Amino acid sequence: MARSLSTVFLSHPLPHPQRTRLQRPHPLPSLQLTAKFSQTPSPPPPTDQQPPPPPRDKKSFSIAVGEVFLGITSLLMNRGRRRRRRSSGRRRTPKDGSGSILFGDGDYEEEDEEEDDRSGVGGDEVVVWEQRRVDVEAERKRKVVTSPGFSFSAAGLLFPYHLGVADFLLQNGYIKETTPLAGSSAGAIVCAVIASGASMQEALKATKILGADCRSKGTAFRLGAVLRQVLENFLPVDAHVRCSGRVRVAVTQVLWRPRGLLVDQFDSRADLINAVVTSSFIPGYLAPTPVTLFRNRLCIDGGLTLFMPPTSAAHTVRVCAFPAARLGLEGIGISPDLNPEFSATPRELFNWALEPAEDHMLDMFFELGRLDAAAWAAMNPTEEVVEDDLVGNGVSSC
Repeated sequence: MARSLSTVFLSHPLPHPQRTRLQRPHPLPSLQLTAKFSQTPSPPPPTDQQPPPPPRDKKSFSIAVGEVFLGITSLLMNRGRRRRRRSSGRRRTPKDGSGSILFGDGDYEEEDEEEDDRSGVGGDEVVVWEQRRVDVEAERKRKVVTSPGFSFSAAGLLFPYHLGVADFLLQNGYIKETTPLAGSSAGAIVCAVIASGASMQEALKATKILGADCRSKGTAFRLGAVLRQVLENFLPVDAHVRCSGRVRVAVTQVLWRPRGLLVDQFDSRADLINAVVTSSFIPGYLAPTPVTLFRNRLCIDGGLTLFMPPTSAAHTVRVCAFPAARLGLEGIGISPDLNPEFSATPRELFNWALEPAEDHMLDMFFELGRLDAAAWAAMNPTEEVVEDDLVGNGVSSC
C-alpha cells in the first residue's frame, strides 16, 4: 500500500526503492548531483568523554506551517484514492442549476452537456472546472489541440525544476503553441510563463530575484506580495489572452468542504495573476491570513486538492518536482525518479520548497529538470507521442 505524503516527508528518509536504470538510445548529459546535495561531515576529534547529544534542529515558521499543510494534503489525497475506487466518474450537474460539474458523490442529476453553462473534466479527485458559456464558445473556435498536454505539480520554491523541464520540452518540440497545460501552485506559475512566450532562462533570473528578496527579508507572511510583484513585472500585458483556453489553473475552494476548481479563462492580466497567486496560497505562509478571496470565493492552494490537475488534451503527461515513487504517486511521466544520481531526500526537497535555496542550488534544480525531461524524451520520441487532434475529439486524461 502506498505511503502517505506526510509519512514520506516528516519521517526519517528511507532508502530509495530498487529501480532499473534507463536504457537510453543516446547518452544524456551527466549531472554531478551527489556531491552538491549531500556533504560528508568530517569525523569528530577523539575524546575520552562521551560527546553531548547534538542540539535539536529548530524549524522555521515556514517549515512548520508547510508540514501542517502537507499533512492535510495527504489526508485529502488518500480520501481521493478511496473515492476513485467507489465512483464511476459519471458526469453530473447540480440540481440547483448552478452549472458546476462534479465527478463523485453528491446530490446531482444528469443533464445534457450542450445545455450547461460550464463544462467539467473527469477526475481522480472531486473536480470542478469553472467555465462560463461565453468561454465555452470561445474555446470551440480553436482548431487544433496538440497531445500530450503537460501538467505541472505543486512545488513551492522548487519552481526552477519545472522551468528546466519546460525548457527542454519547448526546445525539442514536445510543447507547442497548441499544447494544453495545467498546474497548481508553482506548476500554475510555470504554465503561465510558458503560455506567455517568455524565456525559461529569464524566468529563472526572476526566480533568483524572488529568492534573494526572501532570503534577506524573510519568507513567511510576505511571499505572496513578493510573488505578485515579480509576476506583474515579468508577465506580458496580453498574458491572460495567451493563457485563456489553454492553461488550467487549480485552486481549492474551502467552503463548505475543500474541493478543486480548475480555472481556464481569465478576464484580464490581473485576473490571471490573482488565479496564480491563489493557486499558490498556503494558509499563513504567503500572507498572515488563513484564506484568500478569489472571484468572491474563499480559496487556498490548489495543490491541496489537485496536486497535478488534468489538461484538456487527449493524453496528459504529469511532471512532479518530488520523487514520485517515494510519495506513492502513480502515472507520473517526469520526476527526479528518472535520475539514478539524484540523492536529495524528500525532506530536503520539502525544506527547499518552503525556504529559498541559494542561487547555485536554483541553477542545479533547473539542470535537474532538463535532465529528467531528457530521460523521459529518450523513451518517448516526438514522432511517436506528439500529435494534433481536432477540438472535441479528445477527453481529459487524469
